[in-house]
Amino acid sequence: MQPSRNDDLRKAYRMTAVIGLVMIASLVVYAVVIELIKKQNAPFGGFSPMPDVISTLRYTLLGVVVVEFFMIRLLNTLMLSGKAPLRSSPTTIPFSPAVQRLVVASIVTYALCESVAIYGLVLFLIQGNTGDFYLFLAVSLFYFIVYFPRYGNWEEWIAEQERKQARRPQA
Repeated sequence: MQPSRNDDLRKAYRMTAVIGLVMIASLVVYAVVIELIKKQNAPFGGFSPMPDVISTLRYTLLGVVVVEFFMIRLLNTLMLSGKAPLRSSPTTIPFSPAVQRLVVASIVTYALCESVAIYGLVLFLIQGNTGDFYLFLAVSLFYFIVYFPRYGNWEEWIAEQERKQARRPQA
């Protein structure tokens, strides 16, 4: 691999890792917010308690979370395969298209991982049950651990893309 490509990959990975760590830190902010809400509104029973609906909503969101685990993998495969087009804009990341695919796939993955904790936050705000929030928060952290990009995987993927490019007949 050429040094400039390796440097670009390293810069892109570092940028993406920082974004991921900031999104993980936001989960801590959510936890602080719910503890403050709970303390300031003690005893907190939620802003809109719906006893008849909350268990159905909880199980529906748990189902969404399970489906989301597999959707992350599917979306990553689609984004990295090149079947999902990258849209260019004036603020496009200044990296090669292959590196851009890795960055975009990672950021979309982070958003999906964080969405799990947001489901728990919504349940807490509705019903006031911190157990719901912390369950979804734990699952969200698990997703971040499973799907956080590894630099070695990025290098392998780029090398594979270069091998594919070299095998294509030149027109």
